[in-house]
Amino acid sequence: MNLIEDLGIQNLVLTPTGFTAQMPLGDFHAQPQGFLNGGATLAFAEVAAGMASNLLLDDKHFAVGQAVNGNHLNPTQAAGILFAQGLLLHKGGRTHVWEMKFTDAREVLVAQVTVTNAIVKKRYE
Repeated sequence: MNLIEDLGIQNLVLTPTGFTAQMPLGDFHAQPQGFLNGGATLAFAEVAAGMASNLLLDDKHFAVGQAVNGNHLNPTQAAGILFAQGLLLHKGGRTHVWEMKFTDAREVLVAQVTVTNAIVKKRYE
């Protein structure tokens, strides 16, 4: 297993301005009180933004997380699906910056996260 599989990230789709993705929630994503753990949201953000950046890159480069800044705005139970909508704010040669909004099934804004990815050249051995 890896973090992507453990989190359960699904349906990452590039859009003309960014991407959408989903994460079904369950006990794995919960804090002891049953609410979505903020760390799970931040992990979802960094993984999804990295996946999206990698889809935009050629086969000589890859993206790695450089910075994550999140605001948890409304608590939600760790049940149902968390929806992500990413907007590509900057697509440079060395960095990509994503603004992401996370909503629940009722379209309540749960969190806003900004992810910066460093774009790294692959080293061939």
